[in-house]
Amino acid sequence: MTSPIAPTAPAAQAEPVLDLRAIPPYQRHQLIFASVQDLTPGDGFSLVNDHDPRPLHHQLLSLFGASFSWEYLQQGPEVWQVRIARPEGAAAASLRVSIDRNGDVTVAVGDAKLGPDGSGASVCEVTDIPPGTLEGDVLALLQGVIPPAGVVSIAYERLLARRNGSCCGGMCG
Repeated sequence: MTSPIAPTAPAAQAEPVLDLRAIPPYQRHQLIFASVQDLTPGDGFSLVNDHDPRPLHHQLLSLFGASFSWEYLQQGPEVWQVRIARPEGAAAASLRVSIDRNGDVTVAVGDAKLGPDGSGASVCEVTDIPPGTLEGDVLALLQGVIPPAGVVSIAYERLLARRNGSCCGGMCG
């Protein structure tokens, strides 16, 4: 399967262009979310659409926090183009948490040993947290999560999947 992201025509521009006009609507958001997630600090791409993607901007903010930038390059009336990028220095973070057997979550001491802590709680690491995400937001996403035995690392993306209705609480592959 070929990727719909292709280099732009002018050799001076190295960033890819994601032209949504040729992609079925039901495939667009999944592709955009994956494209934003795959950005490394300093990288970006241009998104081209046949309507104003403003609602998408709000969705990206809820998923990625302040870890990306959004800049309109063209605003209609027939074509909208937006540059989406991950700013330099926008590296993902992690947070060590303690989850008790009732699913209540607190921030663990940074050097707490991962796994069961002897009190019935388990210490886990939430990984790949987008820069700018508040600690309280991570804890809120974790409330009620009881990781399967042996799980000591939970990707932030899985917590979002759980919030968005994943069948297994974001713990499946």
